[in-house]
Amino acid sequence: MKHKILIIEDEKRLLRILKLVLEDNGYQVKTARDGQQGIDVWTQWSPDVVMTDLQMKPVGGMAVLKFGRLNFPKIPLIILTAFGSIETAVTAMKTGAFDFLSKPVDHKQLLEIIEQALVTNKKEPKSLEDLIGSSAQMEQIKKDIILFASTSSSVLINGESGTGKEIAARAIHEASERQKGPFIKINCAAIPKELIESELFGHIKGAFTGAFKDRKGAFRQADKGVLFLDEIGDLPIELQAKLLHAVEEKTVMPVGANNPIPVSVKILSATNLNLETMINESNFRADLYYRLNTVSLHMPALRNKSEDIGKLTLFFIKKFCQEFKKPVLNITDNAMQALESHSWPGNVRQLKNVMERTALTCTQDTITCDHLPENIKAAEPQPISQNIETNDLDMATQEQNLMIAALERCGWNQSNASKELGITRSALRYRLQKYGIKK
Repeated sequence: MKHKILIIEDEKRLLRILKLVLEDNGYQVKTARDGQQGIDVWTQWSPDVVMTDLQMKPVGGMAVLKFGRLNFPKIPLIILTAFGSIETAVTAMKTGAFDFLSKPVDHKQLLEIIEQALVTNKKEPKSLEDLIGSSAQMEQIKKDIILFASTSSSVLINGESGTGKEIAARAIHEASERQKGPFIKINCAAIPKELIESELFGHIKGAFTGAFKDRKGAFRQADKGVLFLDEIGDLPIELQAKLLHAVEEKTVMPVGANNPIPVSVKILSATNLNLETMINESNFRADLYYRLNTVSLHMPALRNKSEDIGKLTLFFIKKFCQEFKKPVLNITDNAMQALESHSWPGNVRQLKNVMERTALTCTQDTITCDHLPENIKAAEPQPISQNIETNDLDMATQEQNLMIAALERCGWNQSNASKELGITRSALRYRLQKYGIKK
């Protein structure tokens, strides 16, 4: 099947040449002469890669880029420009451009970048769609989820509150061979101590006052599926031995019953507590910990993967605008930078709540700093570049200067430099390799 490439360019001759080059190399190509026409074609045709000029009227390439990031964030977009400046380079990189091509376009370079873009655009499994982000941490988490889903081993998911532990658990379920079975969640911190045994293992009629009929517990409800034990650190110590027995023997004993019932359940558990410390304090059984922790998955705090804040923000804007039945809002660079500079103690859950409130209350077509909470918009924007003369530089040289300047300010720490540039670390590494830049 031919890959589909959309080219948006107002220069007739260049448009025709690019189309011929790509078609000669086996691609299916559609073209548009301005940004709005390109957006219309994109919406109807679903291309694999989009290329757009920046300088077009009445709708330019930046509008196409922002449309793509909001509506088709996984589709790589390549910028074509002969009029690049450091400002447009920074804005395009921060908004999510995959790469740049300066005019006149080198045909060999064009084909190489298209090939790279297509590799990047390989679709993730559906189970990972809710794990938004392309930081190194998130890419490793996605790989681990696919690996852990392929076994019957128990998985312990740890991380601060609001980091997405339940989303990871559901992704493991959906990626596993148990995906057609049930996913049953028990919050060990939310159930009264006197009821949690019945919630987990069930009871028979007459086992205690109020037990008017037999009840299946969570283990039996999750048979042939997944049982997710959230806040496992809050499970009462006196019930931990019975849980250990159920996990090891693959049987449960309902309250009041005399005979064990076999179950086939994959156990996922999650906590924001340090279970090893709890073991040392005799508040958690070591044998249960090692049984639940066959493999572990750590969900990082948002402040430690700030390069994902932009993608998460655009995802939530689109989600809540659709929910509130209003046009998808744009967001200014200053507002985005304020969000990226915030420490987010409540992690992804806090960002989600902020964007829900912002999408609901914003009465304009663009989110600005004025629409953000006071504690977030107070963050001072960080300078992206300093003292770089750009008037006579082409786009490739400007981009190299931009990266080198950021790296020098950050002591050649790629993580810090990528945050300052507003791009992912992997995107920075790709460009450093592309230009052969080394310290």
